[in-house]
Amino acid sequence: MKVVIDITHPAHVNFFKYAIQRLRREKNADVSLIVQPRGKLVPILQKECPGVPFVTLGKHRRTLVGKAVGLGSRCCQLVSYLRRQDFDVLANFDDLGLSYVSRLLRKPLVTFEDYTEYLVGFRRYRHFPTRVVVPEYLPVDGKNIYKYRGFKELAYLHPNYFKPRSDRLRGHGLENCDYVFVREVSSSSLNYRHLVMGQLSKICPYLKALGFKVVLSLEEKSLRERFARDCIILEEPVEDIFSLLHYATLTISSGDTMARESCLLGTPAIYTGGRKMAINTELERRGCFFKAAGEGEVVEAINRIIKSDAKNRTAEAISHAISHEWEDTTRVIVDNLVEVAVQARTA
Repeated sequence: MKVVIDITHPAHVNFFKYAIQRLRREKNADVSLIVQPRGKLVPILQKECPGVPFVTLGKHRRTLVGKAVGLGSRCCQLVSYLRRQDFDVLANFDDLGLSYVSRLLRKPLVTFEDYTEYLVGFRRYRHFPTRVVVPEYLPVDGKNIYKYRGFKELAYLHPNYFKPRSDRLRGHGLENCDYVFVREVSSSSLNYRHLVMGQLSKICPYLKALGFKVVLSLEEKSLRERFARDCIILEEPVEDIFSLLHYATLTISSGDTMARESCLLGTPAIYTGGRKMAINTELERRGCFFKAAGEGEVVEAINRIIKSDAKNRTAEAISHAISHEWEDTTRVIVDNLVEVAVQARTA
């Protein structure tokens, strides 16, 4: 079986990397990648997926106009490249371009998604893939929709693949639960262009007054000085950032992915990004994901988490759900790609 996977964001490397390993090991699959360079995506890919062949197509652009022009240009490059390839199935995560191209070339495509509320994107491509694979918590249905129990983040955070390491704390001068993890994303992303950068810097002195160290993952490096006095600022690439999330007392994040990652690692999270996402409601229901807007609400959520011992409750609830309710998302990826490839060959 020959599989081509399109990677357009660094987070997609985590999502697909264990599926690539299992496809090659268990199915003897020939897997190759198409990559749209963005930041440190290429070196991350080379580190996480060594030996997997890839080509680079397209260019990441920051403005709305640039993104529109880039989409058209990349679609043309995808058509030209894929017409010359022999493969059984395509795969991607949440992307317009490959959906259009797969329909044009009449090639099977499995798209993975966890944010269907972004109608400008999802509504435009949802009918083109052969199959759209989504968590069961999303309010979307259709003949090509396949639902599974779980979250995209469990493709790499499931205990089958990730084990937290307490020794990772020593290099940062940390101990278990003596710190709060803070993540501030950049407003250059389409999803977060509404954010005012640097707002979380107002929370850091309060956390220090409570006796916590503050570990900061900062996407917009120009804001470094605003945080430097109160935070341990991580330098990328961060080795084993997920262990740092696991051992924190709580996480405060303006990015939704890291907020969910924190919860799924057993650490309660305060999400300040303001996006309305159905995928987050399940974690809210389980009492580990808290939404907050503005300094006052964040402080209130911090106090609520600390006083209610949400750290221990979160760890217990997530451990039980992973053991008894949620699926191994990597297995979901592999099974869907194999099934769609087989169906296409026998059609």
